[in-house]
Amino acid sequence: MRSNSKDGSMNETMILVTLDKHFYKDLTPKWKRHMKRMFKNIEDDDYIRVYYHKFKDAKPDLDIVVGNRKVLLSIKSGHAPSMHYEPIKTFFDFLRGLNVPERIIKIIAFYHYGYSMTKRISDHILTRKEITEQYGSYIKEVNDYFDTHEGLINEIVYRCILRGRLKRDLIDYFYYGNSERGFLLSCVDIIKLIVNSHNTTSESICFKDLTYVSCARKEDNPKILEK
Repeated sequence: MRSNSKDGSMNETMILVTLDKHFYKDLTPKWKRHMKRMFKNIEDDDYIRVYYHKFKDAKPDLDIVVGNRKVLLSIKSGHAPSMHYEPIKTFFDFLRGLNVPERIIKIIAFYHYGYSMTKRISDHILTRKEITEQYGSYIKEVNDYFDTHEGLINEIVYRCILRGRLKRDLIDYFYYGNSERGFLLSCVDIIKLIVNSHNTTSESICFKDLTYVSCARKEDNPKILEK
């Protein structure tokens, strides 16, 4: 499901405009269903206000208010669920705190930076395609590990999707799509969806169905990962 715009913030704005300063009775059937799920007792004459969430580094994107009730909504778009970015060192420290084996962490570092698990291969930083073609067995090893450790997936989903590294406000609902099309998930739905998924691909690092995106190749110094 792609958003109406490649710009995620524009997608948030379009959803805000769709809902803000409208009465429930005036919404489209789709948004009536979503609002009824978030606000079970909402009535036709209830007036809706929507605000951008006050913390830009928090997981919620929009605050939806009906009367004295408020729902924190996270909005996503794209083809598949992926992790929000954070400094790779803090994420690896988080994994170490969960007793994830060092070998697994170093393979993820290799995938992230294009470095071998112990030292640089050359001055050439491998592309994602080169890594998946030449070292797919390593990637599958990582994915197999997380595929069989559901407790770890619970912790990762909670941190990377629901709460965030800085432990800001916890989201109430997760909306995947744009102002015209999409579906709504609760926190429980999200955890179940990812924990019950199955992903042992050798093409990308995955935590079950949650894809690790390594777009910040220059982030941090890779030497800090060589323990």
